Amino acid sequence: MKKIFAGVVCFLFLCSLSFAKGVGSTGAQFLKIGMGARPLAMAGAFGAVADDINAINYNPASLTRIEKKEVSATYLKYFEDVNAGFIGYAGILAEKHYIGAGLTYLQVTDIEKRDLNETKLGDFGATDMALSLCYARKDIADSLLKDLSVGGNLKIINQKIDTDTAFTVALDISAYYPADEKLSLVMNIQNISYGIKFDEETDPLPLNIKVGAAYKLIKDLTVACDLDEYIVDNKLYASIGAEYTVKEVLALRSGYRFGYDTDSLGGLAGLGAGAGFKFWGLTVDYAFVPFGDLGDTHRVSFAAKF
Repeated sequence: MKKIFAGVVCFLFLCSLSFAKGVGSTGAQFLKIGMGARPLAMAGAFGAVADDINAINYNPASLTRIEKKEVSATYLKYFEDVNAGFIGYAGILAEKHYIGAGLTYLQVTDIEKRDLNETKLGDFGATDMALSLCYARKDIADSLLKDLSVGGNLKIINQKIDTDTAFTVALDISAYYPADEKLSLVMNIQNISYGIKFDEETDPLPLNIKVGAAYKLIKDLTVACDLDEYIVDNKLYASIGAEYTVKEVLALRSGYRFGYDTDSLGGLAGLGAGAGFKFWGLTVDYAFVPFGDLGDTHRVSFAAKF
């Protein structure tokens, strides 16, 4: 059964390549921005590693790995005057049933508004928001595949540019399978939707098929890889990362994501590095993610388990 599950994951990923369209543009691009300092320190190679609230954004089925209720907040200082963040909650609803909720936002302020004659008319802003409502079920089909978990994420998405607004909903469907004590496999289909519409034009969302694996080399060292195939954008990213824990107090992380235009952004684009600290039931994570000439980005996450 373990080989069958791994084969299904590979087959679905290859199918995603076959049905990929030509290079295009999608709406709600903020959905592609990674949240959570811990995952981004590993360059996004986190789908099969997720055992905390970050599962909401990386693989909802992995919520079945949490052991306590958890709340978290992330702040991202992005480029120029762009700020983004995430706040969320995850918990155990009942035996084998898990829930989560999170709010992702991105905000741009002080954008100059000009008419056709380049006359300044003032300033305006733009705000993107996505409310995620998650559910995961553990041991969904023990008779077929023991320890398989599945999960779903309903996203309620709102975008506002000046006075114009757009609204849509999207769905994530995911699976998590611990093949053995060391190897974990995941699959997540993200942003299934009919699109988002401003005025008369409807743009598709960035539909993504994610497959990932994580392997515990030794007790305190985990290595992982994720493949993200954005169907409409016809863009493939491959992420590799590692996490090393020192006495359950300090975690050191690093990774690299292949697929960025390093010719224009520089060779450091795609790098991720950071650390995490645990004390008194609290966790503080930090990630440094450079983007060459665009600038460096910093993420800080705070979490509490109870």
